[in-house]
Amino acid sequence: MGKASKDKRDIYYRKAKEEGWRARSAFKLLQIDEEFNIFQGVKRVVDLCAAPGSWSQVLSRKLYAPAKMSPDHRDGDLPLIVAIDLQPMAPIDGVIQVQGDITNARTAEVVIKHFDGCKADLVVCDGAPDVTGLHDMDEFVQSQLILAALTIVTHVLRVGGKFIAKIFRGKDTSLLYCQRHLQFVRIIHLLKDLMREIYITFWKRWAVLPGLTI
Repeated sequence: MGKASKDKRDIYYRKAKEEGWRARSAFKLLQIDEEFNIFQGVKRVVDLCAAPGSWSQVLSRKLYAPAKMSPDHRDGDLPLIVAIDLQPMAPIDGVIQVQGDITNARTAEVVIKHFDGCKADLVVCDGAPDVTGLHDMDEFVQSQLILAALTIVTHVLRVGGKFIAKIFRGKDTSLLYCQRHLQFVRIIHLLKDLMREIYITFWKRWAVLPGLTI
């Protein structure tokens, strides 16, 4: 890693500590929202592979806290945030934690139950494997995680909903785009500075076509 890259990461690390974020990745979700206004109209949201919880913190502060502080709020109208991970996390205000496996159909059922039978307006996923330094291997493992995330998304995200995810840029990125155009109207990628990570905005989920297996 170059000195400029390391210095930038250190700046965001310190800034995250000062502002109470659990990881500096919180700033990436805030940046995506600033550019695309992804939280507008969102009442139900799922955070996949949520630990340690920085994106869940963003969801809490941007969605739950403003609604909670509104003088007109009613508890039944507050945004619902469900965070899923195999590992437990420290509590976050307004976030329902599900300790489960995103590849297990039962996990999707639990999410829908928390939403009283409805589906999410937004799903986010900042999950990543432990990096080995072997890019081809890291890219493959990350791609398997994204495929698992996209599978649960088909069960918990409403038609017209949005999905935000991180992938490792590589030779199969274009193939992923082509495949996911079967599910989403628009796909936008944001390249993370000085790294080989891309944050992808999958915008407006299509209704599943008859006879199509995803």
